[in-house]
Amino acid sequence: MPVRMGIIGTGGIANHHLGILAAMPDRVALVAYCDPVRERAQNAADQFGGKAYSDAAAMYDAEELDAVGVFVPPIAHGAIETMACERGIHMLIEKPCALDMTTGRTIEQAVRESGVITAIAYKYRWDRHVRQAREMLRSRRIGLVHGWFWCGMPGAPWWRKDAESGGQIVEQTTHIVDMARYLVGEVAEVQAWFRRIGEGYEGPPSDVDDVGTVNLIFENGALGNISNTCMLTHWGSSGLRVMAQGFTLEVNGNRLSWAGADGSGELENDEDGYAGEDDAFIHAIETGDRSRIYSDYADGLRSLAVSLAARRSACEGGSVVRVSDL
Repeated sequence: MPVRMGIIGTGGIANHHLGILAAMPDRVALVAYCDPVRERAQNAADQFGGKAYSDAAAMYDAEELDAVGVFVPPIAHGAIETMACERGIHMLIEKPCALDMTTGRTIEQAVRESGVITAIAYKYRWDRHVRQAREMLRSRRIGLVHGWFWCGMPGAPWWRKDAESGGQIVEQTTHIVDMARYLVGEVAEVQAWFRRIGEGYEGPPSDVDDVGTVNLIFENGALGNISNTCMLTHWGSSGLRVMAQGFTLEVNGNRLSWAGADGSGELENDEDGYAGEDDAFIHAIETGDRSRIYSDYADGLRSLAVSLAARRSACEGGSVVRVSDL
């Protein structure tokens, strides 16, 4: 029997997941869609089949669901996930998994107690070139890490409100934070500065900082920095460079390049990380095998903690913050 799945949040990134899930008709039955803008939910129902809702609790009560895709702004996390846990409904959740650690820990406890399957959609973990980078670094002594996420100001009104998105470091640069954890290891301490430099951005009002830099100390002793900006126009780049003893590699978009004593090379990613994470989630429900879920809720919460530690540091004028203190 196909996995009966509901979708909560039908804007933006949800459309990409819907296309992938709809292409698995023997494995997934898309039966319900929920969005506070009911018209958006109805549009998804009209396109993919099923019923539209504007309230998640009403959808949970009316439908017999095996799983949900939670594709909502950071501020909306909380009751959606705990209600799913109460009903034994598995969850595929877009990053970041919460907006604050109190909410995140509440959800984590509910997940742990219910035993539901979770996958946090850090898509890079399912990209072949990133997994290859992880293998290349596995036995090396890493010293320095440099990450970046440089782009323009997104148009979504909620993204431009710091209180709803958490700013770029929480909502967007979290991909680079998570990749650093995945390739290098856990982060012990951070020190950060964020600023609002630009003005007069087109579109909805914005109060998010548009430049930021975060210094990191990893538990294995490596040092790092991740910078971000949303000041740009018609250009963008994101990636991570790792320098180990006698070896370096760089993930830049869909390309991995490396150089060391044994030579150099490049690898262009040929996998769709979004498809990989969706397939791994459905596979885990079908078989009970969670080995292909490379980021579950507990792991996603650790990436959130790094971003929130950076926010605390910036609010405290660049103080050093231990991630474990959050």
